[in-house]
Amino acid sequence: MSKEGMIRKRIFTVLFMFLVTLVFISITTVIYTFSKDTIRFNEALRLKKAVLYAAGVLVSEQPREIEQEYKKRIEEVLESDGTVRYYIVRGDDRSSVESYVIVTQGPGLWGDITVAIGYDETGSRIAGIEIIDQNETPGLGGRIGEEWFKQQFRGKSSPLSTVAEGEAAGEKEFQAITGASYSSNSIKDIVNSASDKVSSLLRKE
Repeated sequence: MSKEGMIRKRIFTVLFMFLVTLVFISITTVIYTFSKDTIRFNEALRLKKAVLYAAGVLVSEQPREIEQEYKKRIEEVLESDGTVRYYIVRGDDRSSVESYVIVTQGPGLWGDITVAIGYDETGSRIAGIEIIDQNETPGLGGRIGEEWFKQQFRGKSSPLSTVAEGEAAGEKEFQAITGASYSSNSIKDIVNSASDKVSSLLRKE
């Protein structure tokens, strides 16, 4: 092939890749434009369900029921910039406080772990935790989202430490996940740090 032919071939390859990339970017942009409101709604709904779960309020997967229960039970305490500082969980009559929830995060193995952590009305015992976002290793650290792992935090008090998976855990202990000590310790650190934070918040109120 002549030098001129090689140049034409290279130009064609570059133009072809450019056009393919442009087409796919355009398709992605159109899809996002039409679906961004749905994405935001689902993210907000997931957060609301996580707050309710962490508080020990169990609801179905139906969006309407989650929205209704959240509106009925949850009061958002805001920072000056409009972000949520923490959540107050009220009884059905809204006159009594049943628990508090904060959403916090800390470093995991492959990125930040975002957790909703609930506390009883005194702020001294954990009502529950829910993993909102995590990128831990599937089958290992990713098991922090499993029901058995989350349920064991209910009724515990901080500071927490870990015991081996399958061993009996005391009031200030939880079972770490076998083969995922880093992720287990990340949850421990996040919960312990959050417990200090919620105590400070409640003292200021």
